[in-house]
Amino acid sequence: MTRERWILSAATLFALWLIGALVCLPALERDLQTAAQDILARQPVLQKRLGALHVEADGQVLRLNGSVRTPQDSRAIETTVNELVRAPTPLTGMLGRHLNPVSSVHNEIEIVPYPAGWLLLAAQGTQAKLLGSAATADEARDLARSVQESWSTQGGTAEGMPGADAENHDEAANVSATLRAVPGPHAAAQAYLARIGQHWNELPLSKADEELYEEAHTLGVSEVEWQSQVLPVLKDLRAALKVQQLKQSEEERLAKLPPGYLFIAVRDREIIIRGEVGSEAIKQELLEDALSTFSPRRVHDEIRVSEARRPEGDFGPITTALLPEGDKTKGKSYFLGLSGGAWKSVDWQITAKEQAWKDELPAGLKARAMQDDSAVLSTWLEGDNSHAPAPSQTLEPAFMALALFGDRAILSGQVAEEAVRSQLIAAARSAYGPRYLVMSDDVHVRGDCEPSRGILHTVKCLPPPPAANSAGLFAIAKPGGNWTLIPVTRELVEAGGLAKSGSLPAGIPATIIENVTAETIEQLRLRPAPPVSR
Repeated sequence: MTRERWILSAATLFALWLIGALVCLPALERDLQTAAQDILARQPVLQKRLGALHVEADGQVLRLNGSVRTPQDSRAIETTVNELVRAPTPLTGMLGRHLNPVSSVHNEIEIVPYPAGWLLLAAQGTQAKLLGSAATADEARDLARSVQESWSTQGGTAEGMPGADAENHDEAANVSATLRAVPGPHAAAQAYLARIGQHWNELPLSKADEELYEEAHTLGVSEVEWQSQVLPVLKDLRAALKVQQLKQSEEERLAKLPPGYLFIAVRDREIIIRGEVGSEAIKQELLEDALSTFSPRRVHDEIRVSEARRPEGDFGPITTALLPEGDKTKGKSYFLGLSGGAWKSVDWQITAKEQAWKDELPAGLKARAMQDDSAVLSTWLEGDNSHAPAPSQTLEPAFMALALFGDRAILSGQVAEEAVRSQLIAAARSAYGPRYLVMSDDVHVRGDCEPSRGILHTVKCLPPPPAANSAGLFAIAKPGGNWTLIPVTRELVEAGGLAKSGSLPAGIPATIIENVTAETIEQLRLRPAPPVSR
């Protein structure tokens, strides 16, 4: 071969190499890089896990760098590009579209796990709510179950479950630190935050939102999660804490007030209850007990209600033990009761200043006002009638009402004794069951009712059931008396219908009967129409 041919061959070879380096190789690298990225994006196990990965082609060599979350992700990426990439080379043309042109893979991927999620435990007393963000639904479920169990073993009840956010969190390697020290219930509203796998941190509700957000952000709470989840819960806790603080302040104020006191003086068939208590409800409860227990003696109400007294009514039980014991006490008895204590016998034959109880009073309770009350009652017990007892509470009339219609027997009314109420219900069930459902919620036992006498006659003479296609039956009776039957008409069930019927037993105001039997009358008004006979 001549010199000229050698030079021409070398020039041709260099030109071909230059064409390959400048044209074919860049196209090959682009195709190879695109094919690698496409095949990685199609792998289900790598979905949403390639955000920080970079793929570069150097000829037929692929370089993998950047970061992924787990070693498993790194291995899966390397295996995928090493085995599944398909792209033609310049030499094979379309014939190489099913071949893998990757000659080797250089794996330089860094393993950088995402941070674990977070948990928030918002507690109001024994009730707690759990929220937060975990990596997976399984992790969220397991954490919720463990936290709720730990809270319940400490006497509370917890509910709620964290959400799952695999795009921003990885599962914590170890959660024992979080589960080992789950906080317990406290009286005040509180909030606890923890990065999953770390210890709990209390979020002081007294701090400003900006400070709390900084603390929460360092524990993994994003700004979106802070606004949508954490901040609303903190507002609710602050509102609950404010209510608790006001309640505690009020309880402390009331605890400093002196307790209420009562004297019970019995002379012959009359009883005076005199003293001071902290609320109208306490007074009414005491009077009802006294009227029921001391019936048929006459009870005189001289109980004052004062906001300067502690609103507690835990006096000792009012029983017949407070009544005189035969001739030993000349038909008289005298007792003192303090809120929170038992009844103590008082010697009414000595002056109020000499009474032993004045030296045994609890802190805050002064003897002066009590001595004035004691002096009045002692004088009355000695037989001096200069003190005219306040008029006793007017007794309400006792009565019973019965409505029969459809498949219901509705009892209502008011009596003074629980035994009378029980007898009436038992007699109705015996007389009308099982055809009728006996309803008795509106039969009330009231201490300010007249005592019942001769109830046996009334419960043994219950009216017979009405005909099946009738409008029903409505009847009223006084304890010991006969039943008065009132026809059930459209007029009866309208407002004021009972008063207009003219059939009410004497001595019972129509307004009282209408108030007590209002629900029964309403049931009659709404009753289904009777079937039409053919």
